[in-house]
Amino acid sequence: MKTYKLPCDWQISIPDNWQGEYDKDDGQCVFYPDNSDLTIRITPFHAERDGVPAPIEVMENAYIRTIPMSAKLRDAHLLNPDGFTVRMYEGTLLEEGKRVYVIYIGYYSAGELLSINVYGTNKTECEQALNIIKTVKMRCFENEKGDRGETI
Repeated sequence: MKTYKLPCDWQISIPDNWQGEYDKDDGQCVFYPDNSDLTIRITPFHAERDGVPAPIEVMENAYIRTIPMSAKLRDAHLLNPDGFTVRMYEGTLLEEGKRVYVIYIGYYSAGELLSINVYGTNKTECEQALNIIKTVKMRCFENEKGDRGETI
């Protein structure tokens, strides 16, 4: 596993056979395995005014506005890092004639929001990707080698 430092002090550990890149146009960190259409898109947000973090309700509403009305709420208790509320939804999209399964995950607290979307045509593969999402943490902690992970 390779640990990536994401903007706004988040980190995630991704399997070695995956690629990671930062899309400057939309501020997303994009991860995908070789030879698969599975993609994880992560967008971190930090919001404050005059040094005061935005209220949790603002961050929650910002996340919920990104979820399609057709998406269904799921249980997310296994994905809940300390200090954050998490919501998870699932749905499907039709892209280029293919059905795409999507899992939408949002971690939020006062001033912080991490929006994660898992896309793929294979539902089982998307569900397995939730094991990667379990590695998401706030703040980059040093690993055994003393480095703080690769910056994306």
